Amino acid sequence: MVKVLAVEDGSFKADFPLRRRGKNKAFLVCVLVEDFRVEEVFLSYVTVDGLDATKRLAEILKRIKKKLDVVLLASVAYAGFNLIDPIKIHEEFGFPVLVVNPKKPNEEAVKLALKKHFNDWEKRLKIIQKVGKSSPLKIGEDKTVYVYSFGLPPEEAEKLLRRLTVFGGRPEPLRVADLIARGLGFAC
Repeated sequence: MVKVLAVEDGSFKADFPLRRRGKNKAFLVCVLVEDFRVEEVFLSYVTVDGLDATKRLAEILKRIKKKLDVVLLASVAYAGFNLIDPIKIHEEFGFPVLVVNPKKPNEEAVKLALKKHFNDWEKRLKIIQKVGKSSPLKIGEDKTVYVYSFGLPPEEAEKLLRRLTVFGGRPEPLRVADLIARGLGFAC
């Protein structure tokens, strides 16, 4: 049995000039799954382009009374550039953390966007840079994801992700979290 907490974010207005930084919120959706069975869904809000996502995830993790085998993040960036620090989460709670990104991160484009839109771009860039380089992993028939692993050796991370991926190229707990997040986005 594998206990997984999968983390996704809900939709928000993505138009930079129109969104009021620090005012808009997006859902942070955390789905607790045990061997493909959804046990609980936890919801919080994070500030669009804020820096509260790590804190909000930590608050949710403190509410979970069960030992987790892994925390799956869909990205490091939520609600725009509100960053979850996977290293901090791993160190604080002791759970392995895997970031499973469907696209290869373009570090130069990210740096340019941060410089252009944020006064505290250097602080945000440091969080991204300390995460390090991703490892490509072929998952599913012809799908590659880019994985960052904290607290789990790469071979074990790969084995776990292959076990959790049933349809397409995404681990099932993240797929379910994404479906819930998108559904909530339509409700707002």
